[in-house]
Amino acid sequence: METAKPPGLSAVVDLTGVARERRADLWTGAAPTIFPGLAVSAIDANPSIGSIQHSRLGQGALFAIESAPAEVSYVPEPALAAHQFLTMMLQVDGSTSAHQHERHCELTRGDLCFIDERHPFRLVGTECSALLLLRMPRAAVMTRFPEMERLVATLLPAQDPGTRLLAQTVLYLLQVAPELRETQQNAAMSGVIHLLGATSGLATERENVHWRVQKALDHIELHLATSGLTAEQVADAQRISRRRLDQLMREALGLSITGQIWSRRLQRAADDLSDSRHAGTSISQIAFANGFEDPAHFARAFKRRFELTPGQWRARARTLAH
Repeated sequence: METAKPPGLSAVVDLTGVARERRADLWTGAAPTIFPGLAVSAIDANPSIGSIQHSRLGQGALFAIESAPAEVSYVPEPALAAHQFLTMMLQVDGSTSAHQHERHCELTRGDLCFIDERHPFRLVGTECSALLLLRMPRAAVMTRFPEMERLVATLLPAQDPGTRLLAQTVLYLLQVAPELRETQQNAAMSGVIHLLGATSGLATERENVHWRVQKALDHIELHLATSGLTAEQVADAQRISRRRLDQLMREALGLSITGQIWSRRLQRAADDLSDSRHAGTSISQIAFANGFEDPAHFARAFKRRFELTPGQWRARARTLAH
């Protein structure tokens, strides 16, 4: 496993050169500033190491962290609900215990797990550790993989080929992210989110989903831009009643057929509004391109989902890009 501290990243915190007696205070004070809602405790009085390096990646970010033994707890802040992330944590060196939703896992070198920043969690490191965190837009991940909610704080072991594939991809991204243009960063983030399906946990969850649900999801993705797409059409394509397919969809995803269509359309529209390649495209055009027939109806639904208007969402994305 490569080092988690490559050149090119921005150093957010680095205890090198800081007097040993000041390091613990600096570390515990910096963490909640970088990650609002985070609190550090049980850290060594004079930690031997401590650094956080950062690179933006589209709507998310990469963090390379080296930490002395410490305990970290997190409680989400309501004011940041519109900017929630789902974080992939790669143990580059050392070990960490992750706890969330009454589940926990022990990570050692090369292991992965996911943490949902919408809910409280706790991390415990009993030795010096190097971690790589990839913060991904939560809505984008959950829309594609709603079963992810059942997989937080679940070990994805280093020996699994899907884990190795994802880990090596993200480690390489860490090397090149500072050099990528905005459009490349957005494409890379979308690619990593898609690649999550190769991990053993998600692959198993998907295999357990009823085959009709899988086919329905494929049909929805294929025809998402078709404004007249209805739940009846999706069910007819599977040669099953809408009522039965709705039942299967709710059991697997917690959404009806119509709910899934709307969820995917809204998420794709949000992605388009954030993409600099569509900077010259009007909000109405983006709405039409994603299957919405009425821009005003789209704007209301968008605000209910993301707590921002489409215009505010686009403006926020531009601000974050600069």
